[in-house]
Amino acid sequence: MEQIERRASVMALKQLAYRATQGTSFDPDKRGEMLLNDCEKELRQYTAQLPVELHEHFEKRYLELYANWLSAYSRCISSFITGPARFPVRRAEKLSGWERSAREKLDSWAERFVKRANRQARLTGWEEIARLEDKLEKLKAWQELMKAANKIIRSSKLGEVEKVDELVALGMSETHAMLLLKEPQYSFERKGFQTYQLTNNNAKIKDTEARLKRLTAIASSPDRTIEMEGVTVELCNSEERIRLRFEGKPEPDMISKLKQAAFKWSPRNMAWQRQLTDNALYATKRLLGVEQL
Repeated sequence: MEQIERRASVMALKQLAYRATQGTSFDPDKRGEMLLNDCEKELRQYTAQLPVELHEHFEKRYLELYANWLSAYSRCISSFITGPARFPVRRAEKLSGWERSAREKLDSWAERFVKRANRQARLTGWEEIARLEDKLEKLKAWQELMKAANKIIRSSKLGEVEKVDELVALGMSETHAMLLLKEPQYSFERKGFQTYQLTNNNAKIKDTEARLKRLTAIASSPDRTIEMEGVTVELCNSEERIRLRFEGKPEPDMISKLKQAAFKWSPRNMAWQRQLTDNALYATKRLLGVEQL
């Protein structure tokens, strides 16, 4: 088994980790070591995405939630360990549901924390296209990984230990692999990734591809400036913005209409602007009383 250096705060969970799989594993100590390894790896991956000043706070809360998950995990039972005689199926399903809920709470909190800490100003133009291309690549890779994982999980030729090894070889953590192999909470579900997860991810792929196509067409078009009586319209494709520059301050009625049409005053650009979309073009033509731009 891989040996990695763990921080003291992770090692403090050792007894919890060892107890976590006593009802579901023939070798809970070994599984406990794997859980501690996964905890350390996950902490490193998350903190690598955070500013240094947030590391201490994140680590403390993450380990609290990880401990809660381990406690819930320790209550889970498997008929392979306890024996099939008088096995409490409903109770086991309820305990597994609590364990899954604790894990989802942990993962959801960590992802939201990182997202909030790294929230940036919206990218535009070619910068946004580069971000979307990277996102699309990751979504497609995730789709293929889910398909490959399901093929392994539903194979009748592999045992549980072999399936875990195969899933880890795909790049999953030991913890994630074990979760996918657990009996699902509901009878209509199957082990592994659910159909809706693949469908939702595929929808994200299609949406991202469509946005990429639209943005690439916009960014590839030259910027245009249209002079009109009392106002200059700038179609800034490179920044994905439409800007209106008035001769002097617009009348209060026009300012009210601009705001209603989602235009905002930009002190930096000294213009009223909004994102360049088909709706923005329609709103601009309506505001200025013209048919073409």
